[in-house]
Amino acid sequence: MYWFDGHLDLAYLAQRGRDMRANPRAIREETGPVAVTFPALAQGRIRRAIASVFVQPRGGDSQDQAVDGPWCYDTPAEAFAASLAQLEIYRRWHADGTLRFAPGAHGTVPEPSADRPDAASRQPLRKQNDVVPSRSGDLEPPLEVMLLLEGAAGVRSPEDLHTFYSRGVRILALSWVGGTSWAGGDQSGGDVTPAGRRLLAQADQLAMVHDVSHLSEAAFWKVMECAGRPKIASHSNCRALLTAARHPERHLSDQQIRALADAGGMIGINLYSHFLANRRPAQVADVVRHVCHVLDTTGRDDGIGLGSDMDGGFSADELPAPIRGPADLARLGEALHRAGLSDRQIEGFAFGNWERFFRRAGMPWDEQED
Repeated sequence: MYWFDGHLDLAYLAQRGRDMRANPRAIREETGPVAVTFPALAQGRIRRAIASVFVQPRGGDSQDQAVDGPWCYDTPAEAFAASLAQLEIYRRWHADGTLRFAPGAHGTVPEPSADRPDAASRQPLRKQNDVVPSRSGDLEPPLEVMLLLEGAAGVRSPEDLHTFYSRGVRILALSWVGGTSWAGGDQSGGDVTPAGRRLLAQADQLAMVHDVSHLSEAAFWKVMECAGRPKIASHSNCRALLTAARHPERHLSDQQIRALADAGGMIGINLYSHFLANRRPAQVADVVRHVCHVLDTTGRDDGIGLGSDMDGGFSADELPAPIRGPADLARLGEALHRAGLSDRQIEGFAFGNWERFFRRAGMPWDEQED
């Protein structure tokens, strides 16, 4: 069975210094064992994914830990440059065949040009970023990705969205945890700002998809009201099952889940242990609980998939046991089967629902299909 993952922070992991060509068992980072590298994704039969452009404020993360690195920023100009640097990583991976962009996106990621004003995109990658493989012959077929601008901190004005679109970005998320000039985040509260509404309109004009993960609840409802294009929650779980959550708006209420389903949207289930269970290590059964809660809440099975966020800022030990990497996703499929899901429902969760969502959004991944 193949998998479609709705959220992977691939460029961010590379910028942290991870050798994305290595066997994850050969790598140990400060946070602990790792899960995601390109060989690991291939072993886990992950064939398609939403890959993020993720930058964050310098100084603190969602767990109140000090952070600094090439993905961090202090000013909008630095956020813009950091976002372009991640897009350059994806461009290089595409150029050498390590991955390929989904149809409709891959042809719009240009080589940096000397006559472009985006100087940051022309700079060589920093040493810790220089982990781009020379060839990917052992990874065929390569991973196919659609790019997500997570948080939009690097968008200095709505007009910047054209720059990101020209480099392959097809999905927009207005905010990360602490909020942006565009919208409130899941830890900050606050609504979509007037500038954020203009950015939503610009995204609609470019036929982009909107990601509501990390929005405050007020901003979620504003996006549902104002944005015309299809919506996803790329990596969000069920608030009703996380009654002790430190930041409850990080998770979807039942009303939000039903609203996304009614709008034909998608929810990607996040595999971070603390987003699956209350104050205890999560098990694969907890993933099943969240999947079944979405199915029961919506009364439909075509709006849910995987959005693993797999070790994007946390260790492989913080995945639900016994899952410790992409190769263990087969165990999730087995657990869904034991819970009574049909083969059709399991295939939809693993791959088909995401693919059909993008087809309905006018962004088919199969070039032969209308």
